Amino acid sequence: MKHVLLGLTGFSLIAVSYGMARFAWGVMLPDVMRDIPFTPQLAGILSACSFIAYCLAILATPLLSAKAGPRLPALLSSISAASGLLLIAVASAPWLLGLGLFIAGLSAGLASPAIAAAVSQTYAASQQPKMNMVINAGTSAGIIVSVPVLFWLPGGWRMACALFAFLALLCALPIWRAVPNTPSTQPTSLQRFLRHRTLQRLMTIAFFSGIASAAWWSFGPALLHQLGIEQSTISLLWMTAGAAGIAGVATGPLERVIILKQIYRLSQCCLALPLLLMAFSQHFSWWLFPAVALGGAGYVVLSGVLLVWGAAATEPSPATGVSTLFFMLAAGQVVGSMLFGQMYALTSSRIALLIFAMLPLLLVFAIGNQQRKPNPA
Repeated sequence: MKHVLLGLTGFSLIAVSYGMARFAWGVMLPDVMRDIPFTPQLAGILSACSFIAYCLAILATPLLSAKAGPRLPALLSSISAASGLLLIAVASAPWLLGLGLFIAGLSAGLASPAIAAAVSQTYAASQQPKMNMVINAGTSAGIIVSVPVLFWLPGGWRMACALFAFLALLCALPIWRAVPNTPSTQPTSLQRFLRHRTLQRLMTIAFFSGIASAAWWSFGPALLHQLGIEQSTISLLWMTAGAAGIAGVATGPLERVIILKQIYRLSQCCLALPLLLMAFSQHFSWWLFPAVALGGAGYVVLSGVLLVWGAAATEPSPATGVSTLFFMLAAGQVVGSMLFGQMYALTSSRIALLIFAMLPLLLVFAIGNQQRKPNPA
């Protein structure tokens, strides 16, 4: 029973910290800018607040988990998501939005390494990859909930943030009951793992995968608007991409049919598909729905595969591997956003999309002989 409760708790915490406290900002941004006017340049700075917080938290959490056990950072994740979202809900000025985004951004960085450490303590080694992938798919559940709430809940984005904060607080009780409080290992030096070719290869893959994914997650709505697509359809496409990531739950059963390395390759191909379709589209096409669905599923499945390989590459300190690869994935997204913006301005959206679509296709061949449980080189 405790195993089931931990799985549900981890899934819910990831849904709140990623789907609501992190990714929902991009969906609500146009409405926020109408109510609290600020420039697009300031919007970029505000979004960076969340990224900076995420990076700081995801680097610090392995040390915190090693010293205090995974329960404390998991609880802090719930509290920071609730506090940051409440601050956003009542914000009356851009600087308050930035502070709220920073506090809420800590949540996702605290959640992933803490839950990975809890899974390693609770489940048998053979069950850990499947459970980590199921929990990681919680991001999609959060997006599934957040998009319709933002559009249909009376009170708009402020009431939606208040509701998200309430859901984040609800996670605290099951975290207290289900997440272990035992330090798993002594603090582990990342420098020792960085000498291993296995982790070096995974860090490179995570970084360039983040660059490629930025084309959709940072510019997808703007690119769709350029095709003359209505805002309601763009919102539906965005939710389709996020919701399709629930396919990450099926990665475990799929691994019985094909090995994890092939799942990785399929996810990279799916990541390229919506970029290629948008590059060659001149108007709305119904093919966009399956394309963005496969792209969203590919991103969540890819992050799940990296989570499993990262945890295995840094045994007996899985939180170290998870935090390192997720940091590289997020860093790649920031670099990718800047690069895509420059290419978009200097050339055209088609050229930029084609270049970014080539990245995941090239990364198909980058994995080499990576296995589920890599051996240090």
